[in-house]
Amino acid sequence: MNKSVKIFMSFIGVNDAGDLIGRKDGAILTALKNDQFDEVVLLWNDNVNSNIEFGKVAKYLKKEILSRKLADKVNLVKLNIKDVTDHNEIYKQLKQFCDNLNKGPQFSYIAAISSGTPAMQVCWILLAESGDFSETNHLQLIKVLDPRFGISKNIPVKIDTSLPQIVRLKSELVNLKKELIPVANISITKAQLKIGNEIIPLSPIELSYYKYFAERVINGKGSEKFSGFNTSNEFLKRIIEIHREIFPDLDSNRFEIENILKKGIGLSIYTFRGNISKLNNKIKSVIKNDLVANNFIIKAEGRRGAKFYGIKAPAEKFVIEK
Repeated sequence: MNKSVKIFMSFIGVNDAGDLIGRKDGAILTALKNDQFDEVVLLWNDNVNSNIEFGKVAKYLKKEILSRKLADKVNLVKLNIKDVTDHNEIYKQLKQFCDNLNKGPQFSYIAAISSGTPAMQVCWILLAESGDFSETNHLQLIKVLDPRFGISKNIPVKIDTSLPQIVRLKSELVNLKKELIPVANISITKAQLKIGNEIIPLSPIELSYYKYFAERVINGKGSEKFSGFNTSNEFLKRIIEIHREIFPDLDSNRFEIENILKKGIGLSIYTFRGNISKLNNKIKSVIKNDLVANNFIIKAEGRRGAKFYGIKAPAEKFVIEK
C-alpha cells in the first residue's frame, strides 16, 4: 500500500520574512509548527514594488523548515507573476502549476491562504471551490490563527464560513469567476460557434443543438428534462427550424430528421445523447481551461432515464448574431 503523503502549499508573503526583517515567525512557519506535513511547496515571485527580496525569503524558509525538522522535503517554485493584484494572471499560473502535480489517492494537498496578496488568496479559494484543482483529489484550505490572538492553530476554511476575511473575499470570488468566463458567440451568417477567441468546429446538427440550449439560457428557461426512449416532437421541430435558419442550403441533411418529425415519434434519445457527447468533446478539445469548458458544455444532471440537459454559463455570456 502506498504511504499517505501530506503536502503543504503556500505563496510566500511579506510576513514570512521573519528574522530577515527582525520579526517573529510568519504564517508559513507557524502553520508548519501547528501541524505535521511530509512535504512543503512554497510559491514565490519577484515583486518590483516591494523592498523584500522574495528569493532570499524562500531560501530562508527552506533552511528553517529543514533545520527545525518541520518537514522532510521543501520545494521552492518561482512563478513569473508581473502583477500580484491581477487575479487572471495569478490564477492562470497557479492552475498551470497545480495541473502538473501528482493527484494520486495517496497525496493530500493543503493550501494556506494567510500569506500572499488578497488576489492570491482569492485564487486559492477559486481553485478549491470550482473543482479546477482536481475532480478526484480535493484541495483543502487553511487559515493560520496568529499567535497574538491566542493559541495558534490551522483553521479549515470553506467559502461559506463566517470568517470575516473570507466573507470579504466572497464577492471578489464571484466577480473573478465571471471575468474568467469569456463570451460564446453564435454566428448565423458564419455558421459557427466561437468561445472567446476559439472557434469550435461543430457539425451543422451539433451547432443547431448548441443554439437550442443557448436560447434556453438567454430566455431564462434553464435546463430541459429528457426522458424515455425519444425526445419530444417540440425539440425536434425547433432543431429543424434552427438548422434551416443557419444552413438553408443543406436540405438533404434535414431529410432524415424531417421524416422522423412527420412520424411523430421524436428523435431517439441515444442519437440525442451521442450528438451531445460529440459536441461536448469538441468544446473540451479546443478549450483547455477546465473552468471555461465546464461552463459551456451541455451538461446532463439527474438520474438515469430522466436527465436534465443545459448550459451552466449565464445569459450575459451568450451572443447570437444574425
